[in-house]
Amino acid sequence: MVGSLTSEQWREDLHELVAALGREHRDLYHAVSPQAFHAAVRALDARIPFLAGHEIVIALAHLTAMVGDGHTVLRLTDVPGFQRYPLTLYHYSDGLFVRAIARDHAFAAGARLLSIGGTPAAEAYEAMRPVISRDNEMGVRAQAPGLLAIPEVLHARGVIADLGRTTFEFELRGGDRVALGLEPRDRLSENLADAREATKSPVPLWLRDSAKNWGTHLAETRTVYVAFNQVRDHPEERLASFFERMFAIVAAEACDRLVLDIRANGGGNMCLNQPLVHGLIRCDAVNQWGRLFAIIGRGTFSAAMNLAVDLERHTRVLFVGEPTGSSPNHYGETTEIILPESHVRLSASALWWQYSDPTDDRPWIAPDLPARLSSEEDAAGRDPALEVIIRYQPGSATHEEYPNRLMRQLRREDLLLPGTDSI
Repeated sequence: MVGSLTSEQWREDLHELVAALGREHRDLYHAVSPQAFHAAVRALDARIPFLAGHEIVIALAHLTAMVGDGHTVLRLTDVPGFQRYPLTLYHYSDGLFVRAIARDHAFAAGARLLSIGGTPAAEAYEAMRPVISRDNEMGVRAQAPGLLAIPEVLHARGVIADLGRTTFEFELRGGDRVALGLEPRDRLSENLADAREATKSPVPLWLRDSAKNWGTHLAETRTVYVAFNQVRDHPEERLASFFERMFAIVAAEACDRLVLDIRANGGGNMCLNQPLVHGLIRCDAVNQWGRLFAIIGRGTFSAAMNLAVDLERHTRVLFVGEPTGSSPNHYGETTEIILPESHVRLSASALWWQYSDPTDDRPWIAPDLPARLSSEEDAAGRDPALEVIIRYQPGSATHEEYPNRLMRQLRREDLLLPGTDSI
């Protein structure tokens, strides 16, 4: 347990973290100067005797995040012994809301988060930023809501005063405010109540079977929908065989469009993308402007990001949704590091993936057709990205810019988050 180590043991872990990052990372100081990094190391070394074990772990995550890329990470959601409050949060287009909560508080599912332990939600969210390893701002949107349910993180970042029962304040759908005292739990074994239960709304396609790859033909809209959630072979089916089945559906069914949903794809083995890319290049039926779509978002990362670059370069895809969680060129191919005393795990980026053009310094691939999810749409079981695709009519907008999307001079709006709202 992280709380039982001596100061000297923690110092040994700190020194090993620094040494291992120096050994394993492709370019440790690509985003932070050696002076700033090692000043932070010395400051933590001096503070160790005065910190609790969980506070030291969060400080180590801060050091790791200073490196400045999403693959060099100490995942605080995976630290053994860290607890959870029984709720999940999500950053929607209209702010931070409760996606699901313990069933004895089911009435608060879908409510806006106002404060945690007296700290306003916007301040709590910003307090997570320094400990989040990321390639771009979408990484913060993806990870911060999860950290806001971990008492050890909230305490170490100054959001709450202690690790016990904490008051969360919410604004319900009708406008009433409510304060709920939540107890942390060792693990969330129970099913939480989500906002769709109250409205008796269906689970949208992109949240069904999110742990595997699957596809279906939506006959009513003549759409083949492929939920490509991980770039990995399944024990019962190689990924290449899965793609063959999907292309067989395209060939056999009445199909006006193919939708590749990679918004929740965190990566895997990028070499396994090749059969999909080659198949799309050969598939004249859907490799056309307005007939091939890829839904992207904050969860599009690593090998899925490489796929997005391949799609952009080699196909007539239109991107829909929100910006990707990784950059076209990025650090990746991680090496695992296990600290000797606490056994806390982290990873370091071993390679620089210059996968796009060498002059491509975009923080993300931006959607051609923006579609951000609101809290009300999620509670109603709607998917604005898929709705945008179904409504889109080929020829309704000029496609002249799309073949040169990669090489065109970046427009200012490509560098901004669409609809950046206050929490």
